[in-house]
Amino acid sequence: MILWIIGLFVILTFVSWLVISKPVLKWLCGIISTLVLLAAIIGLSMNMSNHYGMKKVTTVTTTEVHSITPAISPIKAVAVKKIGTDNYVLIYKDKATDAQPSAHFVPNKKDIVEAVKQRSTYRMASGQKAYVKTSKTTWKYSSKLMKNLFDVGNETKENTVSIKNEMIVPNNWQVIKK
Repeated sequence: MILWIIGLFVILTFVSWLVISKPVLKWLCGIISTLVLLAAIIGLSMNMSNHYGMKKVTTVTTTEVHSITPAISPIKAVAVKKIGTDNYVLIYKDKATDAQPSAHFVPNKKDIVEAVKQRSTYRMASGQKAYVKTSKTTWKYSSKLMKNLFDVGNETKENTVSIKNEMIVPNNWQVIKK
């Protein structure tokens, strides 16, 4: 909608300064249309550079994970593989009935921008069950008015800032480092 507003006020500014012949009306309409045009352009620029009209929203989800060892084993364990300086691939079973564990949070080499936004780590804590806590931070419009103004093209793609995955492992479990 902001693009329509800018287009409309470009035309109104042109008409105000060049077509209207009465000086008082010319100056009144010219100044008002120019100021609104500048405000719209500045608002669009601020939205694109500083996320004006948006706020960061963080959603946290938890998912239970299961040991990579067989169900009959008295030892419970998960595996981690360090990639980079502060990132891990976490290896565990999604369900207790899974035959094989699977690797989670492997960076997607085909989409480097999204891969850079994601971080995975683990820590030991008290408790009986292991789980992954995922914190996803995205940009959302702060109001319906801001969404209507600045959502050019009605984009449905989320503006992800970061995704942090933390596996919480009970102290009585083993962490196998690869």
